[in-house]
Amino acid sequence: MIFRNYLGLDIAPGQLRAISLRRKGSGGQLTCARILGVPAQRIVPSLREPNVTDVRGLIENIRDVLGPLAGREDRLALSLPDATGRIILTEVEAPFKSRAEGVEILKWQLKNSLPAPSQEIRLDYQLLAKNEQGRNRVVVALLAAKVLQQYEEIVAAAGYGAAQIDFHCLNLYNYYRPRLDLGEDFILVGIDGGVLSLQYFEGRILAFHRSREVAPDPAGVYREVNRTLVGCRERFPRFARATVFLHSTWEEDGQLLAALQSAFERNPVPLQSQQEILSGHVFGRNPGEMRGLVAAVGAAERMM
Repeated sequence: MIFRNYLGLDIAPGQLRAISLRRKGSGGQLTCARILGVPAQRIVPSLREPNVTDVRGLIENIRDVLGPLAGREDRLALSLPDATGRIILTEVEAPFKSRAEGVEILKWQLKNSLPAPSQEIRLDYQLLAKNEQGRNRVVVALLAAKVLQQYEEIVAAAGYGAAQIDFHCLNLYNYYRPRLDLGEDFILVGIDGGVLSLQYFEGRILAFHRSREVAPDPAGVYREVNRTLVGCRERFPRFARATVFLHSTWEEDGQLLAALQSAFERNPVPLQSQQEILSGHVFGRNPGEMRGLVAAVGAAERMM
């Protein structure tokens, strides 16, 4: 019997994380995982300019990390750094007649938030729910066309096709969503090196998103979280009671947990014990590096 491999590649500054899944029951089984360090300045996430400074070097890096686990598979799900684009939550009066119409209306509605002229933007969206006033809540993901095109061309030059492209923080959520009972209202905090993401879900629907670079220490995280909480507490009365879940790649997180407890005024729930799919597949890696694979798994599962 021939089994299909589902590949996930999470691109991060200084690191490539690759995994291969096979279908097992209603989910996936990890068959192989690899982590490859790359020069820190080879990938510089940016909203407006191509991110990769050494194209040939990254092509070789992708071949090196994926080659031993891809088999005959040449399609992959690509997870990009949050800083390469934007995630925006907005509202529209009525459902769109077509997907193309939705893209054009949202480009016009968000024209003051676009990192480039609208014709140079690639945009996708998902209708979330209707609010009490009957308006449709929409989550929008967008990138500058030249940023997206460079990543697609590099992946293609390495011998693969990017069948699914999304941001790191969304793939974190995609991993945990089927594995945890997160409740109705919850906050998912992701800390990956020096990048902090905070997603607040109300009634299981994304209500707030923010991703920022932070100083890679508990004090830096505390300051950035505090700045974020000021607006959230005013806009979302239920925010103050939502459970806080923490995904972190940091090896020592005792001080981090204390900093988040002080900021949120309640104890966060660490998610280290929820990565059962990774157990035993990355020998010689520390726990933080293994947790760094979660977004790659979440990306690959989007294709299953």
